[in-house]
Amino acid sequence: MMRYAADLKSSKKPPRKFFNRNVVPYAGSRMDIIRSTREDIGRIATQLANMGWAEANAGNISVLLPEGSDEDIWRGDVISDPLPSPIPELAGRTFLITCAWSRFRRLSDSLEEEVIPARVSADGMRVIRLAGTREPTSEFSTHILVLAESAGRGWKTASLVHTHSTHMLALSSSDLPAEMLEDAVYRSHPEVSLLLRRGVRFLDYLTPGTWELGRETANAFRESDCVVWRKHGILGLGEDIDSACDAVEVVEKAARLLLLEKSAFGKFVGLKDRDLMLDNGSDDSEQLEEPGLDLPPGPPVIDEETE
Repeated sequence: MMRYAADLKSSKKPPRKFFNRNVVPYAGSRMDIIRSTREDIGRIATQLANMGWAEANAGNISVLLPEGSDEDIWRGDVISDPLPSPIPELAGRTFLITCAWSRFRRLSDSLEEEVIPARVSADGMRVIRLAGTREPTSEFSTHILVLAESAGRGWKTASLVHTHSTHMLALSSSDLPAEMLEDAVYRSHPEVSLLLRRGVRFLDYLTPGTWELGRETANAFRESDCVVWRKHGILGLGEDIDSACDAVEVVEKAARLLLLEKSAFGKFVGLKDRDLMLDNGSDDSEQLEEPGLDLPPGPPVIDEETE
């Protein structure tokens, strides 16, 4: 029975009240936080576009703001829409999110128009936006549900980055089972396990922009740092926007290595079990050679019959 690589991983100010939660004040003005967050989103969007991973209006980004940093945003008229199901984890929280039809290559030219605030109502039942702003990305459901999942990690902020990275999109179109692809990504480079402590998950294709896709993605992020939508794109989650982008870059590099190995050698090569044991600080060669352990020598061979 195949055993996958994942199995081998052996003076403060008093808080003030905001939306009925204890919140610690942040350095700098609240508007500085909003401005710098928008600039970070623009910076990452430009980088993704330059990599060729955000064709036309592809890609979307969100950042959950620190509690207490959004008071100055909500001074104008607002509109609200009911959520398909309550999201108590984000009750009273605000996040910035890119708009529908945003072009990442030009996002930095008009950040206030292209990156809008959204807030979950205090009862968790509705989403609130400023009147007159554009509609958020069509993948809004995924962003709000994944940010809600991130609240359970104890983070004060969080960011989700979605893009169409080229090599991972190609790799995800394989007919191989998700578990094999996840194992191959983990074995592709020794730093994958260091930078993605929770690993990567592959999800079968679901209709883009749906609540179902958002729910399945949030569930997958409970045990991963990166989720691949097969035949669609990739998502990275992090405590900040750079960490989220790191996850995307690491998994895209893994996909490129795997496809190059397949082209050069006719199969995925990657790290063997002995290599993984060494990475984990163990040199138990006797255990690896003990008969009956049934440890695979590496990623499964991908040949024409398998495909």
